[in-house]
Amino acid sequence: MSRVSGRFTWLALACLTMFMGFVAAAATSTAQAEETVWICRPGEAHDLCAGTIAGSTMPPPGEPSVPLQYTRPVNPPIDCFYLYPTQSEQPTPNSNLDKDPPIKRVVVQQARMFSSVCKVYAPMYHQVTYSGNQQFYNPDVETAYQSAKAAFEDYLANYNEGRGFIILGHSQGSAHSIRLIDEMIDNDAKLRKRFLGAITPGGNVYVPVGQNVGGMYDNVPACTNLGQLGCMVAYSMYTDNPGPSGEFSRLDYGYWIYPQDRPDSSRYEVMCVNPAELDGSDGTLLPLANFDYLTSVPAEETATPWKSEPDYYHAECKRQDGAHWLNVSQIGLPGETRPNLGSLVGSGINWHVPEVNLAEGNLLKITGAWSADYTAAQERVAKAKAKLKKLQRNLAKSNKRLKQKIKSAKKLDRKARKAKGKRKRTLKRKAKGAHKKATAERKRIKTLKKQISQVKKEIA
Repeated sequence: MSRVSGRFTWLALACLTMFMGFVAAAATSTAQAEETVWICRPGEAHDLCAGTIAGSTMPPPGEPSVPLQYTRPVNPPIDCFYLYPTQSEQPTPNSNLDKDPPIKRVVVQQARMFSSVCKVYAPMYHQVTYSGNQQFYNPDVETAYQSAKAAFEDYLANYNEGRGFIILGHSQGSAHSIRLIDEMIDNDAKLRKRFLGAITPGGNVYVPVGQNVGGMYDNVPACTNLGQLGCMVAYSMYTDNPGPSGEFSRLDYGYWIYPQDRPDSSRYEVMCVNPAELDGSDGTLLPLANFDYLTSVPAEETATPWKSEPDYYHAECKRQDGAHWLNVSQIGLPGETRPNLGSLVGSGINWHVPEVNLAEGNLLKITGAWSADYTAAQERVAKAKAKLKKLQRNLAKSNKRLKQKIKSAKKLDRKARKAKGKRKRTLKRKAKGAHKKATAERKRIKTLKKQISQVKKEIA
C-alpha cells in the first residue's frame, strides 16, 4: 500500500469511527428518551407470555400421548429478560416498536414457556430488520443495541427490585444479550450476584479453544454442571459439519456484529454447551412448539396448543476444522412416523432457526435448576443475615458488659490500694475476680467477632 492510499484509508477509518460515535450517542439519547414498549411484562394488558402453556406429547412409537406438566407459579422467584431474533419485515434498516405478527409469533414460541419458571420481561427494540445490514458491525447494529440496552436498563431500574435474573436471546437477540453481559455484567460484581445465567443460542460467543472461560468474558464461563450459577448456555445447531462458510459456529466467517474485531480463530472458538447433557438428559433433546403459532399468529389460540416430541433427537457438541457446533441427529426409534420438526424450518444442515424450540424442554429444566439453586441460596443468606443480627446484638451486649466489668475491677483496685489489713485482702480478692470476669468477656467478644466474620463471608 502506498503512503497516499494508506493515508486516505486512515482518514476514512477515522471518519467512520467519528460517525459511529455520533450514531451511538444519538441512538443512546433516542433510546433512553423513549418509553419502553413491552411485548411481555407481568401485569401488561396484552402480555403475550401470559397465554396458555398447556399441551400434550407427540409420543414415541407405541406410547400414549400425555398432558404436558408445565405450570405457571403465581409469583415466580426470579425474572427472565428476553430479546427476540431478527423477525421484522419493515422496509427501514431498523424497526419501529410495532408488535408485528412475525415478532408475536417468535416471542410466543421462544419466550412464553419460560413463564413456568420466571417472570418474563420482553421489550420491543429497534432491531435490524431484514432490510438492514447485519453483515458486520455498523450504525444499524448500534441503533438496535442501544435500544435493547435502554430497555434492559429500564428493567433493572424499575422492575427487577433486586431479584435474580436470567438473560435469554436468540440470533440477533443473542448478539445484543451477549454484548449486554460483556458491557454491564461481566465486570460488575454486584450485578453478577443477581445474574443467574444466560441462554444465547446463535450468537457466536467465544472462549479459548477447549476452555470454559476467557475470551469474550472474564467472569462468565460456559456452564459445565446443572448447579452452576452465573454461567452461559450457548450453541449453534447443525446436523453436520458446518464447513468453511458456516454462518454460525465459526469465528473466521459468518455472523459477527460486535464492535470489537473478530478474535483469532486459531486461539478461540465459538462456545458450545449442550443443553441436553447439562440438564441430565444424556444428549436427548426435549422439543417444544406451539402449533397454533407455528407459521402465523392465530385469530384465537386453542386451549392446549403446545406439543413436545420426546426421544426424537440426540445432540452432542462437535469440533472440527475450526467449527464448534451442536450436532443434532435423529434417534430413529423402530416404527417412527412423527414429523421431523427441525427439517420443516431448518435450512439444509443449518438448524439455526429451530435451535431454541428443539431444546426448549432442556432449557426449561436448566432455568428451573437455576431458580431452585438461587432460591435456596437466598434462603441460606436470609438465615445467615438473621444469625448475623443476633451475633451483632450479642456482641453489643458483651461489649457493654466488658465496660462494666472493667469499671468495677478498676474501682475495686482503687479501694484495695487505700484499704488495710483484712479489708485490703478482701478487696484484692474481689478485684481479682472482677479482672477474671473481664478476661472471660474479652474471650467471648473474640469468639463472637470470629463468628461474625465467618457469617459475613457466607453472606458475601
